[in-house]
Amino acid sequence: MKHRKHKIGTYTLVVLLACLCPSLSLAQDRYVGELGLLGGGTYYNGDANSTKIFYENHLAFGGLLRYFINDRGVLKLDVIRGKVSGDTRNFENMLPYGQEAAFEQTYWDIGLQVEHNFLKYGFESWDREIKRHTPYVLIGPGLTVYDQWRGNMMAFNVTFGVGYKFKLWKRWNLGVEWSMRKLFVDNFDAMDPDSKILNDPYRMGHSVLKNNDYYTCAVAFVSMDLIRRKSRCNALRK
Repeated sequence: MKHRKHKIGTYTLVVLLACLCPSLSLAQDRYVGELGLLGGGTYYNGDANSTKIFYENHLAFGGLLRYFINDRGVLKLDVIRGKVSGDTRNFENMLPYGQEAAFEQTYWDIGLQVEHNFLKYGFESWDREIKRHTPYVLIGPGLTVYDQWRGNMMAFNVTFGVGYKFKLWKRWNLGVEWSMRKLFVDNFDAMDPDSKILNDPYRMGHSVLKNNDYYTCAVAFVSMDLIRRKSRCNALRK
């Protein structure tokens, strides 16, 4: 009789937990991804600025879309509109024959990056390892579309950087990110005939690893989680 009562009590507890599962899962929500806006500054490094960071900053803005692979891995697509500039007269290094050049360049950047969170990221839940904040690193390929006197040009880039994000509420995120775009061309700063000297001015040639232009984006972003995943009641897991 006691054994039978024990079994009845166990079944009753399981049924009660099953009934409570929808409410328990509210604290364990998982989402497919997030959509957000970003904005900040962008600057250039190349033959017209080989050393200084955060020099001649200009506005950058755009949007991002993230897909959560797991608690630490994220796939991100971002689109950024920005402008960079440089002037060789602001630096001591001289171009051949004492030539001078300045430029302003507008661009579109389309990037696909993999992000790695150092902490399991999310809102409070039954999992004590999940934190409302995390630093992260990112790397991935991108495409830069920019202007030249010959028309629009396109060049591939590699993006790498770091960031930090914080969960404001269950579905809202706030963060900052610094990322550098390494181009595989040296004519990003050669806007027109007056600045064409900046395309390999020392005639040293360039390759994948040397004598290419860079630009950097330092932005803040706000995003909202999208499409909740179906939850399973963790109280019933073995």
